[in-house]
Amino acid sequence: MRRHDHLLLATLVIGCTAAEGGDGESGTSAASASNDDAPTSSVDVTSASTSPSSTSASETGGTDDDGSSGDASDDGPPPGTGLLERLSQIDVTVPEGVSAGPSSWRIWGTGPLGVAPVFTVPLAGCESLVGYTTSNGSAITSRASRIADDGAVIANLELGVGRELRGLAAEPDGSFGALVWDPTGQRIWVERHLADGTASWSTELTNADNHPTDFGIGDSRLDFGGGSYRAYYHVHSDSGHEGDTLKSVSAADGVESTQWGWGCSHSMSEVLRYNAAFDDFLSGCVTDCYPGTNGDFATQSIGGIYTENGASKILDVDAGCNGSVAGELGSAAPFASGWALSFNAHQAPATLGQSSYDVAAMDQDIGFATVAADRTPSAVTWLTTTPDIDEDDSSIARWQPEGEGEQFVIGWHEPSSSAYRLARIDATGAVLEGPVDVTGATAWGRRDDPFRSHGDGDIVWSWFDTPGSTTLHFVRIDAGGDCG
Repeated sequence: MRRHDHLLLATLVIGCTAAEGGDGESGTSAASASNDDAPTSSVDVTSASTSPSSTSASETGGTDDDGSSGDASDDGPPPGTGLLERLSQIDVTVPEGVSAGPSSWRIWGTGPLGVAPVFTVPLAGCESLVGYTTSNGSAITSRASRIADDGAVIANLELGVGRELRGLAAEPDGSFGALVWDPTGQRIWVERHLADGTASWSTELTNADNHPTDFGIGDSRLDFGGGSYRAYYHVHSDSGHEGDTLKSVSAADGVESTQWGWGCSHSMSEVLRYNAAFDDFLSGCVTDCYPGTNGDFATQSIGGIYTENGASKILDVDAGCNGSVAGELGSAAPFASGWALSFNAHQAPATLGQSSYDVAAMDQDIGFATVAADRTPSAVTWLTTTPDIDEDDSSIARWQPEGEGEQFVIGWHEPSSSAYRLARIDATGAVLEGPVDVTGATAWGRRDDPFRSHGDGDIVWSWFDTPGSTTLHFVRIDAGGDCG
């Protein structure tokens, strides 16, 4: 039986310049892994018998001693069960309060991201590794918590004092990589750990003429596949411009190579995902300028949603080459035919210039598109058309309930009402269920690409309410599959 079936019943479920000249490296470079100034790690093991706290609600049936429901199937929710009824959330106490996130450039201005990024990584046996950054008021610490299928904390791992966690990814055997950033020294590393948290190697990621100075613009992402980690993150050039860089680090020995030293500019939001079906990674960016802009910024600026540093374009968006942009990426989800992307942007055709977007007159809607293995994009399907609501913070994950075809679950946030919505769609973007209002039942972070598909078909993510909170919310949408 599925050990987390009982959680569903016992948990609350409520209705710049184009190429930047020399601003970066081109081609591929290699460097040996170095442990100079490398973050250290320690393991604080919490007994697997530790029970997480959860908010109880009326149960739909009695619960046996083994955790199964007296009148519910041991095989998970029956076919046809809605998303809200499949959703469960448990609360886990972490060692220290979560750190605050930055204020970042978002839609035609800046806005807070709430807490520092939270990353959820599926592991074997329906376990999950959740990464986050905490603060005691004087120092930050990057951490990860390994969480069992039933919500028990298996181990709390301290990954590095003075380092902010900027990405997390795992290998099939449970070893994992952490992208950790020193905001004071403006340096960044990929650090590999064995499954028990023991440090394996640490490699600093460097470019000759740009550095990861801050994340008040852009994002950072890490994924694993094909024997290597890939890191995609914002950098600031020595000449004063904002872009991104894409790095690869061998899992075997920590050797770094550079896919590109300078990409989208300015790089405003990013996604990165590995697809095992093609043994390939997809990166995507929203840019407020390049690629796309030719001519005077005041009258000719234009932004867009691109893959692979301009290899293909999903959508043009209004932008000013000055931080102002009218689109934002949410997530990229690998599936059998490619990748599915979620984002928010404007439906009206993009126009040129720094006065192209009127915040009062125009609005943000949720878009969906797919990208094939050869980087050919589909047309955009708009999932919302809401003139008075500027949706944001979208995320998407592949959904594989038993006995059903290719589907995705997509979620988004409505800032004006603080509402959260989930919908189930097919590979063309046709809505199969919802949108379902899950406000009060759950939430998720701001632009931190939260949703992940587990090996049993479930979708999981994690979030904190506010900076300083020690309560980690761990969420699961039960697909009804077997943990194995």
